[in-house]
Amino acid sequence: MIGMVALASVGLALVTFPRVAATVPGPDCFSAADNARLRFEVYQQAPPPSGHGSYPYYPLSAAASGQLGRLASAPSGIRTWYYHWANRAATPLVGADGRQIIRKLNIEPSWTGNRRHRSAFSSIDRANACTLAQASSLLGKNARARRYAQDAGITLTSEEALPDTAPRSPADTCVLASGQLPPQASGIVLDYEVQDGRDPPTTERFLASYAKLVHAAGKQVILLINPLDSPGQQRFTGVTAENANRIVALFDRTTLVLWSRNAQSSLPASYAAQLAIVKAGGPVDTRRLLIDFELAGTTLDDARFVRQAIIRDRLSGVMFWRNYAKQGGACATPVNQRIAAIAFGDEAGNER
Repeated sequence: MIGMVALASVGLALVTFPRVAATVPGPDCFSAADNARLRFEVYQQAPPPSGHGSYPYYPLSAAASGQLGRLASAPSGIRTWYYHWANRAATPLVGADGRQIIRKLNIEPSWTGNRRHRSAFSSIDRANACTLAQASSLLGKNARARRYAQDAGITLTSEEALPDTAPRSPADTCVLASGQLPPQASGIVLDYEVQDGRDPPTTERFLASYAKLVHAAGKQVILLINPLDSPGQQRFTGVTAENANRIVALFDRTTLVLWSRNAQSSLPASYAAQLAIVKAGGPVDTRRLLIDFELAGTTLDDARFVRQAIIRDRLSGVMFWRNYAKQGGACATPVNQRIAAIAFGDEAGNER
């Protein structure tokens, strides 16, 4: 097990610095200039900068957003990814205590990322077929999208054809975004929070198909999943110690979610448990692992640990998950201190 180790052992001794602006004074602590100082990949779950006006999501090397229309406008040096929600089945599911679990319906893709409609699927196979059809459409493979729909018995429609005026779309209707992934985009982030009772073989087959589809189009693909050590992950989503190693090998990056409500009540212990699950199937290329770090409920010590783990274990980097936390503003805010501690090694934004 990997626990908290002394920061001095990896050359990251704790030193107190005055809390000053990272680059230039202004309303926001970080600016575009801070991007050049990053030692590893930093993903923001936000649309990329537009090139005018303020931008609260610096620093970053990549932006992952469901606002498809914004991805083509990223400034040079910032990679972009489309944030794609995997579809889940709406069939009844009973928890360990015998109570029925009510799940949110599926978020539909759109050009702006603001659709209020949600869709329901009557089976796991149909939900998976829609996810693959949506990815195919994003990649410009419309004939393949139609084949997925026909084989599964679902109906394809576009966001323009289905007015966004009701809480849900007709059952087994798969909504496609009114646009394609821009040529300059790096790829797709698949948010795989299905939790609909699918078993490990079903999950592995689906994820292998999805990764193959995106790679065949010359794009990269990131898998974002709920914490590997959470009970619901293994019971309802089908990612376990038996298949996690093989799944990680399929994707360019796979997240390890570190958040305040982890199963062990210890962020370092949760990290150790998740890494052990990935390594249970054999050696792993740690450059394929990306920490998904919650900004809302974590601590400064949590953030310091994350930087240490990324550098020590040679992970690819970090993705910031707001979980309703507000980014931007002064360097002294707790959120900005956590960001600076991870990105630059000191809560004041000074390089260490």
